[in-house]
Amino acid sequence: MQEDLIHQATLCRQSRSDALQIPIHRHCFLIYLLSFFGIAFVQSIVSSSDDDEDFLVGSSGAPAAAAPPSSRQQAQAPAPCALLGSTAAAAALEKMPEEDEEIVASVVAGKIPSYVLETRLGDCRRAAGIRREAVRRITGREIDGLPLDGFDYASIFGQCCELPVGYVQLPVGIAGPLLLDGQRFYVPMATTEGCLVASTNRGCKAIAESGGATSVVLRDGMTRAPVARFPTARRAAELKAFLEDPANFDTLSMVFNR
Repeated sequence: MQEDLIHQATLCRQSRSDALQIPIHRHCFLIYLLSFFGIAFVQSIVSSSDDDEDFLVGSSGAPAAAAPPSSRQQAQAPAPCALLGSTAAAAALEKMPEEDEEIVASVVAGKIPSYVLETRLGDCRRAAGIRREAVRRITGREIDGLPLDGFDYASIFGQCCELPVGYVQLPVGIAGPLLLDGQRFYVPMATTEGCLVASTNRGCKAIAESGGATSVVLRDGMTRAPVARFPTARRAAELKAFLEDPANFDTLSMVFNR
């Protein structure tokens, strides 16, 4: 009899210990899920269960409702960029003059080369607009997000860009002052490369604190290099060996410089 009572007491203690270990293991499992998958994943699991625990829920047992955005937050919402919108609707409202329509049709048909528009029209902005419309009709695609107005196309004609149809806005940073030849210069840099202006600015500071830099112009001019094509790499190597002799180099340079 006494042995039976001892055995039952042992079973009761063991069952009580198992009951205490179950919630401990469950909480450890939730902590593991929280650290591995994130709080949103764990909340979706816990909120779908029928248990009485209030893990990540309000005091009433239901998830806390998200507060509606305040009027101040709504007022501070960023406005969409106008340059990213479609320009098709605005272009449709502006009817192109009949003369420009004829020029566009000629460019599309290949009767007028696009690169002569600036010279023939004498208006670089007008030429860019006609070329832009011709490209739209040829490709069947709108040039969205690329502004046309607000740029001096005459300033780039014959200099740094051919066949323009618009322009791209780039941020411009200022590096300096650069102490060069006893004068201070501020260098504008148009770039989208992060840290480029900052590193250049640090270089300017180091130069200034070191007493400045001095420049010397050794030669001012343009260089050109002839190209010789051979059927094999072996023949090209033979020419290289031939030109290493100064006399041969001078003879060949006289032929190319005629």
